[in-house]
Amino acid sequence: MMTLTGCAPSGPELYLEAKDAYSSMREKVAELQLHVYDGEWDLPGWGIAPEACGSGGYRFSFTRTTPLEDGWWLPQNTSEGKVDALMHWLDLNGWSDVRMLTYGGGVTAVNIEATYPEAHVQDILITVTAGPANDIVHIKVTGTCEPGNDSELWELMFPDGYPGSNAPQSVHPSVEPPFGDGAPTSTPES
Repeated sequence: MMTLTGCAPSGPELYLEAKDAYSSMREKVAELQLHVYDGEWDLPGWGIAPEACGSGGYRFSFTRTTPLEDGWWLPQNTSEGKVDALMHWLDLNGWSDVRMLTYGGGVTAVNIEATYPEAHVQDILITVTAGPANDIVHIKVTGTCEPGNDSELWELMFPDGYPGSNAPQSVHPSVEPPFGDGAPTSTPES
């Protein structure tokens, strides 16, 4: 568990720092998404809402999945080749602690884990499933724990309530999602 000490930002400063952290994380992951599949990805977890972490911190996390599209495969012919190519790309593009996790007993999915703390990515888990009709790539991203109160940030981002039901079902990686309802000008009233 991470403990955050010192003076944490609040008000508009918290909002702006959180927006920068989220944008940095999203942009780094979008590079990977575009490398894998240049099309709309499914959004099983939108990830724009802050989550509590550590002792008084917040983080963002999200998931993205290639669409279930018959006839779409990664370019390499074997599962090992697909995973090796992704791991090589991650290494070349500044990701660290890149490692592969495999399963026995006929499981066709292979996981790759990596981190990019400079872009606020604590952990990325990439699951590659090779199938007879198509490949599926699922990405789960967990951001670094940042100083600041998650509840205050939530209020700053969504003063009129969380619009979760309005989240799109799929989006192209190049689309920058809105960060909350707009930039705050003051700290919300308690």
